[in-house]
Amino acid sequence: MNLDYIRSRFPESLFSAENTEEYIRSLKSGLKTASSLNVVITGLCKNISSVLDHSIARLYKTAELFNSCKFLVYENDSTDGTSERLREHAAKDVNFILVQEPTGHRGFDSLSRDVARPLYLGELRNRCQDLIVDINNFHKIDYVIVIDLDLEGGWSYDGILNSFAYDLNSWSAMTANGIMYREKRMKSKNQEAVEIQRLFHDTWAYRDYGVEKLKPCEVVNLYQFERGDSPVAVYSNFNGLGIYKFDDILGCKFGAEKNEDETVTNEWSYYHREMRNLGKRVFLNPSLITLYSPHEFSPEVA
Repeated sequence: MNLDYIRSRFPESLFSAENTEEYIRSLKSGLKTASSLNVVITGLCKNISSVLDHSIARLYKTAELFNSCKFLVYENDSTDGTSERLREHAAKDVNFILVQEPTGHRGFDSLSRDVARPLYLGELRNRCQDLIVDINNFHKIDYVIVIDLDLEGGWSYDGILNSFAYDLNSWSAMTANGIMYREKRMKSKNQEAVEIQRLFHDTWAYRDYGVEKLKPCEVVNLYQFERGDSPVAVYSNFNGLGIYKFDDILGCKFGAEKNEDETVTNEWSYYHREMRNLGKRVFLNPSLITLYSPHEFSPEVA
């Protein structure tokens, strides 16, 4: 039985737009634009065996939105069977390009949230970008879509289409609205209640427009952006998915640095600063939702 239809599904109905008619029009417009574009979808991964089938199904579902698509997956010495399963898949699809670190190579999951981790991740992402430039020499690329392949809840295909409904000359990067849910316990005298709290996930990569300094995560965690709202100009954001105009990222490199106040400029805030220095514009699209929490189509259930 082929379960890819279920594995690829995203719970779009959980997130409604206030103006439904306008939002649907944006999807139709975005689909018309996307269907004429050539893209590369790329991502890093290590030890994602539990979500691998879902991630691959989601990649192919995303590819259906475009004129042509190639995949570039950078796998970092997994120990849970991810390496072998990816090799089997890549052998069946010439458009699925797999790059793997040799056995015993250091892994990014072993590094702390200090500057060492984003420096290493930036190094890997720079290798991917160099390979994408090589691909462009033989296959014209319009956009690069970077996706975290360990996303438990996946990403919104409607959100991708909505992104392409906006004037392509007005943005260089459209990044995701990452959402996660957690239980918040509240006590009052002898009573205890549990509330499900919605949080904005990727606080480390996020920077308000006009602000280079990292804000406390407990502040950014409470940010809420609603589907159907217009994209928000930011200095940086990622949240598991970013759509980048290929021509606008040429010459930009990932990096990381430790700041005087002991905060870290991670690989994404560094990269987006490089883009801004070239006059490029970065946005957060409230409709481009990524889910860091499971739902009915997630691996645990499907």
